[in-house]
This record gives sequence, structure tokens and C-alpha cells, in this order.
Amino acid sequence: MDIENTWLPTLLCVVRDAIRYNDGLRNSQTVKDIEDIEEWMLRIYQFKEHLRENVKDDPAMMETYRQYLGE
Repeated sequence: MDIENTWLPTLLCVVRDAIRYNDGLRNSQTVKDIEDIEEWMLRIYQFKEHLRENVKDDPAMMETYRQYLGE
């Protein structure tokens, strides 16, 4: 499944925010089952890698989204 370029900025921001939120949640005192959060974070990172694969062949897009992709 390819993702349209017009969706990339939104998806990358959503992924970045999800990682930040869930990482904070994982480190909080309120979570009883950290493994659930870690499994969810793994899926988020896998999705981020999928987005990176969609961008990597276009140098201009890679430069534009580098800050979101962790490159």
C-alpha cells in the first residue's frame, strides 16, 4: 500500500505525537501493564518505518521530512 504524498505531513506529525505521548505514558506511574504500551509503540515505530520507505526514494521529500523521520 502506497501512501499519497499529501498525507505524509499529517501522518508524520501523528506518529511523532503518538510516540511522545505513549513514551510518557509508559514512564508514568499510572500504567499497570507496560508490555501493552511497549507493544503498541513497536507498531507505531513499524508504521514510521513504512512511511520512511515511502519517502526514501525522493531526496527532496526526504530532506523536507527528515526531522520527523529521525534521519
